[in-house]
Amino acid sequence: MKATDKQLAEVFVNTTEEKDVEEVKIVANEFVKWLGEKKLHHRLRDIITMIDQVWVDKHGAANITVNSAHTLDSEAKQKLETVAKGASVKEVVDKKLIGGARVRIDERIIDGSIKGKLNRLKTALEK
Repeated sequence: MKATDKQLAEVFVNTTEEKDVEEVKIVANEFVKWLGEKKLHHRLRDIITMIDQVWVDKHGAANITVNSAHTLDSEAKQKLETVAKGASVKEVVDKKLIGGARVRIDERIIDGSIKGKLNRLKTALEK
Protein backbone atom coordinates (compact mmCIF):
# COMPACT_ATOMS: atom_id res chain seq x y z
CA MET A 1 0.00 0.00 0.00
CA LYS A 2 1.34 3.39 -1.04
CA ALA A 3 1.62 5.95 1.77
CA THR A 4 -0.02 9.30 1.11
CA ASP A 5 1.83 12.61 1.42
CA LYS A 6 -0.19 13.31 4.54
CA GLN A 7 0.75 9.97 6.12
CA LEU A 8 4.44 10.63 5.43
CA ALA A 9 4.07 14.13 6.88
CA GLU A 10 2.41 12.68 9.99
CA VAL A 11 5.33 10.27 10.45
CA PHE A 12 7.77 13.17 10.18
CA VAL A 13 5.84 15.37 12.65
CA ASN A 14 5.46 12.52 15.14
CA THR A 15 9.12 11.57 14.85
CA THR A 16 10.42 15.11 15.35
CA GLU A 17 8.10 16.02 18.20
CA GLU A 18 9.93 16.82 21.45
CA LYS A 19 13.30 16.89 19.65
CA ASP A 20 15.70 19.82 19.68
CA VAL A 21 16.80 21.63 16.50
CA GLU A 22 19.88 19.49 15.91
CA GLU A 23 17.89 16.26 16.30
CA VAL A 24 15.24 17.56 13.87
CA LYS A 25 17.98 18.28 11.31
CA ILE A 26 19.23 14.70 11.62
CA VAL A 27 15.72 13.28 11.25
CA ALA A 28 15.06 15.55 8.24
CA ASN A 29 18.28 14.42 6.53
CA GLU A 30 17.45 10.76 7.14
CA PHE A 31 13.88 11.31 5.91
CA VAL A 32 15.06 12.93 2.66
CA LYS A 33 17.63 10.15 2.18
CA TRP A 34 14.91 7.53 2.73
CA LEU A 35 12.65 9.26 0.16
CA GLY A 36 15.53 9.12 -2.32
CA GLU A 37 16.12 5.42 -1.68
CA LYS A 38 12.42 4.71 -2.23
CA LYS A 39 12.45 6.91 -5.35
CA LEU A 40 9.89 9.22 -3.73
CA HIS A 41 12.02 12.38 -3.73
CA HIS A 42 9.71 13.95 -6.34
CA ARG A 43 7.00 14.07 -3.63
CA LEU A 44 9.12 16.07 -1.16
CA ARG A 45 7.56 19.48 -1.93
CA ASP A 46 4.02 18.14 -1.38
CA ILE A 47 5.09 16.37 1.82
CA ILE A 48 6.63 19.59 3.16
CA THR A 49 3.37 21.41 2.47
CA MET A 50 1.47 18.67 4.30
CA ILE A 51 3.82 18.92 7.31
CA ASP A 52 2.45 22.42 7.99
CA GLN A 53 -1.12 21.13 7.69
CA VAL A 54 -0.45 18.14 9.96
CA TRP A 55 1.14 20.46 12.52
CA VAL A 56 -1.89 22.79 12.46
CA ASP A 57 -4.28 19.83 12.78
CA LYS A 58 -2.35 18.46 15.74
CA HIS A 59 -1.21 21.57 17.60
CA GLY A 60 -3.11 24.57 16.28
CA ALA A 61 -1.29 27.50 14.72
CA ALA A 62 1.84 26.86 12.72
CA ASN A 63 3.00 30.41 12.00
CA ILE A 64 2.52 33.52 14.11
CA THR A 65 3.71 37.02 13.25
CA VAL A 66 3.46 39.81 15.81
CA ASN A 67 3.72 43.34 14.44
CA SER A 68 4.12 45.93 17.16
CA ALA A 69 5.32 49.51 17.52
CA HIS A 70 8.01 48.40 19.99
CA THR A 71 9.87 45.19 20.68
CA LEU A 72 7.99 42.84 22.97
CA ASP A 73 9.22 42.70 26.55
CA SER A 74 10.52 39.41 27.92
CA GLU A 75 7.27 38.68 29.81
CA ALA A 76 5.16 39.08 26.64
CA LYS A 77 7.56 36.89 24.65
CA GLN A 78 7.46 34.21 27.34
CA LYS A 79 3.64 34.21 27.41
CA LEU A 80 3.50 34.01 23.62
CA GLU A 81 5.91 31.07 23.55
CA THR A 82 3.84 29.30 26.22
CA VAL A 83 0.52 29.85 24.41
CA ALA A 84 1.91 29.12 20.95
CA LYS A 85 4.14 26.19 21.88
CA GLY A 86 5.66 24.67 18.77
CA ALA A 87 4.55 27.46 16.43
CA SER A 88 7.01 29.51 14.43
CA VAL A 89 6.85 32.98 16.02
CA LYS A 90 8.18 36.03 14.21
CA GLU A 91 8.34 39.49 15.77
CA VAL A 92 8.30 42.60 13.54
CA VAL A 93 8.71 46.16 14.84
CA ASP A 94 6.54 48.57 12.81
CA LYS A 95 6.75 52.19 14.01
CA LYS A 96 3.69 53.10 11.85
CA LEU A 97 1.43 51.18 14.25
CA ILE A 98 1.82 53.94 16.92
CA GLY A 99 0.98 51.45 19.71
CA GLY A 100 -0.67 48.09 20.33
CA ALA A 101 -0.04 45.11 18.08
CA ARG A 102 -1.32 43.23 15.05
CA VAL A 103 -1.06 39.44 15.31
CA ARG A 104 -1.28 37.10 12.33
CA ILE A 105 -1.99 33.47 13.21
CA ASP A 106 -1.64 31.51 9.99
CA GLU A 107 -4.28 33.22 7.82
CA ARG A 108 -6.21 34.98 10.61
CA ILE A 109 -5.34 38.56 11.61
CA ILE A 110 -6.15 40.12 14.97
CA ASP A 111 -5.57 43.87 14.81
CA GLY A 112 -5.26 45.45 18.23
CA SER A 113 -3.05 48.28 17.03
CA ILE A 114 -3.97 51.92 17.56
CA LYS A 115 -3.64 52.46 13.80
CA GLY A 116 -6.12 49.62 13.17
CA LYS A 117 -8.57 50.99 15.72
CA LEU A 118 -8.36 54.47 14.15
CA ASN A 119 -8.96 52.99 10.68
CA ARG A 120 -12.03 51.10 11.96
CA LEU A 121 -13.35 54.28 13.63
CA LYS A 122 -12.83 56.23 10.38
CA THR A 123 -14.72 53.57 8.42
CA ALA A 124 -17.59 53.58 10.92
CA LEU A 125 -17.87 57.37 10.83
CA GLU A 126 -17.92 57.45 7.03
CA LYS A 127 -21.03 55.25 6.87
